[in-house]
Amino acid sequence: MLRYTNLSDLQREPQQLADQFNHDEAFWRSLAGRRRLRRKLLPWLTRREQKELDLLEFSRLRPLDDCVGRE
Repeated sequence: MLRYTNLSDLQREPQQLADQFNHDEAFWRSLAGRRRLRRKLLPWLTRREQKELDLLEFSRLRPLDDCVGRE
């Protein structure tokens, strides 16, 4: 299924990447409550460890990229 059929071939892939970025950013914001709770429950962790836990949780919960059909 081709999405963005109204766009030219040169504009289609960048638009899909922008949409994926926007989706990921909205998903990151939706996890903010969990990050605040984790910081409250685990105050002894350093900022770096907290950030690593944030990124690990984000990558674990984020759906995998669909790379079928990409060149």
